[in-house]
Amino acid sequence: MYAPEYAPLPTEFGLGTDARPPRLVTWSVSQLRPHPSYARHNVSVQPFKLAALDEQGDLGFSHPLVITRDKFIIDGYARWELAKRKGRSTLNCIEYDLTPEEALEELIRQHRRSQGLSDYIRIEIALDLESYFKEKALLNRQAGGRLKGLSKLTGAEKVNSRVEIARVAQVSVGNVHKVKYILTHACSPLKEAARSNEVSINLADRWSHEPESRQKEHLRVLRIERGLKRKARHLVAAELARVATSRVEQVISLSELVSLVSGLTQIAPERSKEIDSIEVQLVDGPGRAIFITGELIRTLKPLKEVLVR
Repeated sequence: MYAPEYAPLPTEFGLGTDARPPRLVTWSVSQLRPHPSYARHNVSVQPFKLAALDEQGDLGFSHPLVITRDKFIIDGYARWELAKRKGRSTLNCIEYDLTPEEALEELIRQHRRSQGLSDYIRIEIALDLESYFKEKALLNRQAGGRLKGLSKLTGAEKVNSRVEIARVAQVSVGNVHKVKYILTHACSPLKEAARSNEVSINLADRWSHEPESRQKEHLRVLRIERGLKRKARHLVAAELARVATSRVEQVISLSELVSLVSGLTQIAPERSKEIDSIEVQLVDGPGRAIFITGELIRTLKPLKEVLVR
């Protein structure tokens, strides 16, 4: 059964005209498999995506998964994971005739959307295609008759493989180089921090040039600093909430303020010097308001109670 609304143009996958058209099929959930690179790099669906999909009920399974003839999943990992948890027996799929390399290219492309895989993870997965792109470069050169039979690539052709990886992952060539260095030289905690976006690619690359002990120390200090900043933000937010509540209780009108000041000079003339010492400053801001200090509020509060009586 052919479903043209789900069929991309052949050029998206680099398919020839002889390729078998995509077809709508139904497969057992247990027969479907993650792409080898997806499994190798321990990529998983984020919990909030599963929760959002679960809220949709059966509607969440209305769109078919995108798979290869080998039943490798290209797109639809959240639906597949939720189907396993819910005990669903089958899922509708759109099946494409793709090689594992073509499938991986499309998998990365599908996950470049909002809330998809991070730059670091896309590069990490796309690096699995490095030997594939190098082989293509070699075959292209041999097909053109240039240095036929030479099995080694030139420096320029090696760089071109990184350009292809950057194209697939939709990142800069510089970040491809950095992630490759991180994967080779960074300690495990730093790699995980980069994968989870706790540390940027640039920072992880810079730290990975140092000894492992220094890498771990950088990460430890960073986490302490961020923890302190988080705690400080919570304390400030709590204090602002308290002050805001206090302000609501202590707002008085201008006429009431004038009455309190006048009353103080009449009831307690000896304290009138306190009023004379009040400093008045201009604040260049919008709106019409007079701001008074907490100390002045506390000074006038007893007088307010006397006048009320």
